[in-house]
Amino acid sequence: MKRKLFSAFGVLVTTCIMYSQVGINTSNPQTILHIDGAKDNAVTGIPTAAQQVNDFSVTSAAHVGLGTTAPTQKLDVASGNVRIRDINANIGVGGTDRVVVADATGILKTVNFNDYSLFHARLAANQNHTGGGGAITTLIFATPLATSPYYAYNTSTGTLTFNQAGNYLVTLQAGFASAPVGTQLLIGIRPVPDADYLGRGSHYNAVATGASIGELMNYTTMIIVPSAGYQVRFTAAPNQNCTVLATETGSTGSGNVTNVTVQKI
Repeated sequence: MKRKLFSAFGVLVTTCIMYSQVGINTSNPQTILHIDGAKDNAVTGIPTAAQQVNDFSVTSAAHVGLGTTAPTQKLDVASGNVRIRDINANIGVGGTDRVVVADATGILKTVNFNDYSLFHARLAANQNHTGGGGAITTLIFATPLATSPYYAYNTSTGTLTFNQAGNYLVTLQAGFASAPVGTQLLIGIRPVPDADYLGRGSHYNAVATGASIGELMNYTTMIIVPSAGYQVRFTAAPNQNCTVLATETGSTGSGNVTNVTVQKI
């Protein structure tokens, strides 16, 4: 009995060494290990895509293929869905765990979604604005404190370029001072090249404001970006001369007051 087992083992080892490939249900293995689940592969040549649907393969690089005989990743699923049972029983940790996404070729990767979707920048410096006459001035923000591949910002022209179509939530906050009684400041979002406002909001101050402390306004809206490469600028249009403040200074301290935040939703 032992002789028969050793003999059979010897034949198997010899066969593997001679051919360097093992085929199960196929005499035409394409990789180191190739299982043809439905026994429908041709005896010569590369199996068709339809024939590979039920195949399992392992390459010399330890790439595993499900439904393909030419996997390019450690696990390459040609078609169908991947299921992990009871995954919902494992609760993630916010701020530590990451979101799994698929790139254009289907390769899974992880990103910190909050950082990945967010753009945030502060006004580069105080900007003096001439009111009246319909003057609209671009707000120039400094290098973004938070951004991602969704956005590109030109700190010279104040133009924000969206690199992906979609819906975006925009919040503008502005502080303004050196303004007479009755100054109304309108801040808005305008497309590039220029056209009608995509969103706008205004604030009216009832008393005169000083040079370092003034009125504060916030405006939030959603804009729909139709295509990659779409551009906008953020603007200010007061009805009287005033200064849009980068930093407000007063008895309670100093800090940024004019900024913009954009998030893909």
